[in-house]
Formats: sequence, C-alpha cells, structure tokens
Amino acid sequence: MLFLQNKYTSWYFSIIAKAKERTSEGYTEKHHIVPRTLGGKNDKSNIVVLTAREHFICHLLLTKMLIDNNRHKMVYALHMLSNAYNKLHQRYKPSSKLYEYERKLFAETHSHRMKQNHPFANPVNRIKHQLSIDKRGPTSVKGRKHRPDSIEKMKSKNWTEKALENRLNNCLKAAENRKGSNWSDEKREQMFATYLNKNKHLFPQVFELADNGTNIRQISIKLQISWDRVKYILDNRDRINNI
Repeated sequence: MLFLQNKYTSWYFSIIAKAKERTSEGYTEKHHIVPRTLGGKNDKSNIVVLTAREHFICHLLLTKMLIDNNRHKMVYALHMLSNAYNKLHQRYKPSSKLYEYERKLFAETHSHRMKQNHPFANPVNRIKHQLSIDKRGPTSVKGRKHRPDSIEKMKSKNWTEKALENRLNNCLKAAENRKGSNWSDEKREQMFATYLNKNKHLFPQVFELADNGTNIRQISIKLQISWDRVKYILDNRDRINNI
C-alpha cells in the first residue's frame, strides 16, 4: 500500500472527505489526493478543492504518511508550497514555528539525498559517474580545435598595460587567498612520496619521450595527461631518480 496506516493518514483522508462534501467559497486551491509524483492521475476523481490552510496541512501530513524516496518527494513539495508566492494568490502563510520545522525537514532531507547520490557514497552512481568520464575522455588536453586564423590572431594579440596590470592583480589576489599555514618538511616529503606512488607508472614514459626530443605539449597529448603534470615530473627528474 502506498500510504502508511497511521493517524496522519486518517487525518489526511478526513480532510479530503469533508472537502468533497461541501461547496467552497472564496479563495481555494486544487490538490491531487494521490500526488502526481507518486503516480496519481490528473482527473477529477483524484482532485479535491481545499482552502489554502487545508492545502498546506495536507502536504504537511503527506510527509508523515510515506517513507524513503516517496517521503523525500513530499518534503520537496511542502518546501515549494511554503515558499511559493504570487500576488494574485492568497497562499497560506505558516506560523514561524511551522516554517522553522519545514526548513529543518527540508535541510535534513536534501542533505541525505545529496549524500546518497554522491558518486563516492553510492556504488551504482560511482559506476555511472566513471562511465560518463570514460565516455567524455580527458578534458585537459582534448578540446575544441581553433581555426588557423583564430590561432594566428591569438598569437599576435597585444596586451595593453591595463590588461596586464589587471591580470597581475588578479594573480596576486589569488595567491593571497591561497595563503595558509606553512607545511613542515615532513609534510612535504609525505606528499611527495604519495605523488610518487600514484604516478610512478608515468615516469619512464615521460623521461623516454623527453630524451627523444618530444616537447611537453606533445608528451601531454600522447600520454593524455595535463601539461602541468608533465612539467612537474620533468622538473623533479633528479629527485625522482635518486629515490
């Protein structure tokens, strides 16, 4: 059964039954008895006319009548209803206590869903994430090819003094923002050792290509790794060979 057998479900259908028996006057809002996101149809038998307050209460009750993903959907629906505003409508404005409850409920639900869908937390999503990366391929060296005239234009571009000054200021600001506590020598050695273990399979290939006269860009394209990675390996060649 879709809904749980509890007092909230009884209250919900009691409101629905009373609303169906009366003729409403003034401002009203249409409500799907079985929400469309849960498979409810958009026909008259599944629609009831409620007051704005009843509509809010019904959506609040729905969050207590369901479990798992269906409950998450109703929490999102309640959140949208609580924050919907239109000057032509007379939406029900919940009390500060109810609004606080709704905000906390939404925050907890949204946080749970984000963690649940994160590639590192969910094996299924991790596989999908990896497949999309493999399909896309490395983005650091493969991208849109420029037309020959565009390449020539970029090569011959003259930077104005103001542009150079702005670029320098931006670099200085970025460097200032990156400042933090200085790493100890022990920490630096530990980070370097970790880097060696992760990239040791690349070192022979990079050194061999460099010895044959291949430049950094060509090595990057051939091995499908970033330029910075190739440059770092070559800059630390002596250090790598001594370990």
